Amino acid sequence: MYKYYTTMTKYFLYARKSTDVEDKQVRSIDDQLAVLRALAKTEELNVSEEFIEKQSAKMPGRPIFNEMMERVEKGEAQGIVCWKLDRLARNPVDGGQISWMLQRDIIQHIQTHDRSYRPNDNVLMMSVEFGMANQYILDLSTNTKRGLYEKVKRGEYPNIAPIGYINDVRIKQIVVDRKKAKIVKEAFELYSHGQSRLEDISKLFLKHGVRSKEGNRLHSTRIVRILTNPLYCGLFRYGGEMYEGKHETVITKQLFDRVQEVLRLRGKPERKANNPQALCGLLRCATCGMMVTAEQKTKYQQNGNVHHYTYYRCSKKSKAMKCSEPCIREEELDRQLSALIKNYALPSEWAAELSKMADKDEQEASQSTAATIQETRTEIQAISQKLQRLLTAYLDQDIEREIYRSEKANLLSRKKSLEEKIAQVAKGVSVWIEPLREWIKDAQNIDEIVSSPLLSHKKVTALKIFGLNLTLHAREARGVPQKQWASIAEAHCLENKIPLNLLMVGVQGIEPWTFSV
Repeated sequence: MYKYYTTMTKYFLYARKSTDVEDKQVRSIDDQLAVLRALAKTEELNVSEEFIEKQSAKMPGRPIFNEMMERVEKGEAQGIVCWKLDRLARNPVDGGQISWMLQRDIIQHIQTHDRSYRPNDNVLMMSVEFGMANQYILDLSTNTKRGLYEKVKRGEYPNIAPIGYINDVRIKQIVVDRKKAKIVKEAFELYSHGQSRLEDISKLFLKHGVRSKEGNRLHSTRIVRILTNPLYCGLFRYGGEMYEGKHETVITKQLFDRVQEVLRLRGKPERKANNPQALCGLLRCATCGMMVTAEQKTKYQQNGNVHHYTYYRCSKKSKAMKCSEPCIREEELDRQLSALIKNYALPSEWAAELSKMADKDEQEASQSTAATIQETRTEIQAISQKLQRLLTAYLDQDIEREIYRSEKANLLSRKKSLEEKIAQVAKGVSVWIEPLREWIKDAQNIDEIVSSPLLSHKKVTALKIFGLNLTLHAREARGVPQKQWASIAEAHCLENKIPLNLLMVGVQGIEPWTFSV
């Protein structure tokens, strides 16, 4: 009678294996099918269709499982053959649906490789098995999260490595991708100058063969994610908090901060630049404060000669007043600029004396480097202690979670900046000595630049000397030099009055301090 009953009952065979960790020890799909087909043949179970699914059962919504249950509800089958009950459900929603359909006799028989389940059986055993399957998922999720948090506390990045890094499966950490890391660093350096667009960075990656998974050029939103990812400078975010990573950095924190500032200031890509004249952007109108622009004029003579002229004038964009400043010919403006910057040329013997003084200052400053480094390390140690106290206060529930996260991020950012400061100080006084030597070199080259016909070189020199303090009034260029350049002009005035060695140092007397060079 029993054999007759099972032969008349139609069965669906269901095999499932997830790619998640939960099913690491479960038989493969092929193994399940082989065992279940043999079981159905031995027990003379009439299997009308097989359902194969490769998806986790920890959440409701499996499409193949739902299709099978709908067809069982319609009466197309009265039994299910599966490896174990946890193949059918690992969540209370699907488990409850199976139990309810079994109690209502919609499902008349569930056959696994080691036992049977029928409507008149004790429901407690099935409930326990489904509960154990669900609890396994809950424990697995908790243990996984705990393991990931322990990993991030050790400074190990727990996610998929971004461009420039790779996941090393042997040590289960991220390591630098030597080829792509250079491209990432180049992208940060290029964007930090403030002259490049996100599209330019995308083209840079494309040029070096870095594409999306689909083989396309990286989208601008992907570029923003790369440029704002602190992982490249030694920090990373996880669970809304900032952590200090132990991985090798691709860029410095200083470069990362510069890029963030550029991103903050530039919400939109730059407009395509026009082709301005050589001296545009150098002077302002002394009357209305607007920038001085250039326009070209062409004169045609009756004898057929054609002459081209360039005039510089106020752009007249002020809405507060109507500017009446006249224009000036480019040749005249060139002559005036040459006369202005010539006053700040540095004679060779002055340059030699200043170089000797710079060498002496460099030697003295190097001796104080160790003290500065020790002071910075003391501050870093204090920050580490603050981080520990902050964590203790958070664990004791003395402060809110958001306050903890915000203060932690600020302290880690400060700590990273101080660590880079140590690296900079360790390099010596090159941070300021090199700009000084560069300034001496620029001042020495002024005579050569004045005699050059290249207006662009004169513009660069004038910007170094005057900054944005050059104005045009009544066809006359005027400027207020920056302090280091003003000292050269002052020294020229005193050149024939006091010895050279006194020109090179500050002289103190009854009057306030006066510095020459």
